[in-house]
Amino acid sequence: MNSFKGLMKKEWLIGKNALLWLLVVQGGLVFISFLASRYFEFAGLFYMCTWLIMIMQPFIMVSLIFGCLNSDGKTQLWIYNPQSSAILLGSKLLTSVLFQMVSIIFSSCLIFVASTIPVSYFQADFQVENKLGIMGLLKIDAFMLTVSILIAVFLLFLWVVYHALARIHSIKHLRWLFVSVLCLGMIMLRNGIVNTAFYQKLDEIWLIPAMSGSSMNMSEFKLELYLEGGGNISLLTSGLDVIGLVLLFLAACWLLDRKIEV
Repeated sequence: MNSFKGLMKKEWLIGKNALLWLLVVQGGLVFISFLASRYFEFAGLFYMCTWLIMIMQPFIMVSLIFGCLNSDGKTQLWIYNPQSSAILLGSKLLTSVLFQMVSIIFSSCLIFVASTIPVSYFQADFQVENKLGIMGLLKIDAFMLTVSILIAVFLLFLWVVYHALARIHSIKHLRWLFVSVLCLGMIMLRNGIVNTAFYQKLDEIWLIPAMSGSSMNMSEFKLELYLEGGGNISLLTSGLDVIGLVLLFLAACWLLDRKIEV
């Protein structure tokens, strides 16, 4: 446990500056869009930029975790560190999740503050309907965090596979092709399973309500944006997705235990 805490502390020290800059960039983007919307009297720019930082959240987590992976790869940590791969990868994943939570909460605060600004301050004919409240934002936060973790673990597995293939010298220079095929194959397999009648039946068990919708429209430019939840979410199929995610993480750990070189 002490070794895991030590690795967590190391990851925090490595990634805290990157997290700070990401928060500054998010705040700067909203502030610049605020000034631009006020100057050009184009309210849509401001409101769309505030939501853009939320949509981009999964890429933030991916960039954080891969920054840590590449940093350790340069020092050959996988070979010389006596800790298990589960601890090595788990510390990076958990630290990235914590960083992501900070980033998502920060972006939600920006969206909430932006929603309190009267639309007439920018553009008279701009309308915002069904504004999300705090609970709506929290549901979106949970959804974005879940998506971020799913993408991060999936790409983490592909990253480990890519470097594991380096041991096979005959295909070392074609690793990107094998990983690309593997990526597409896993996505197609997932889509195929989801579209089966059996899975559809499972998806109707233990349902909980998802987030409600919210819309924005501009009458002058005929532009409309509508955010809509997925209706209901099945706890059963969500549990199966969690199991699949854990298996994918364990597979990455098993490959890393082969002492791959990166």
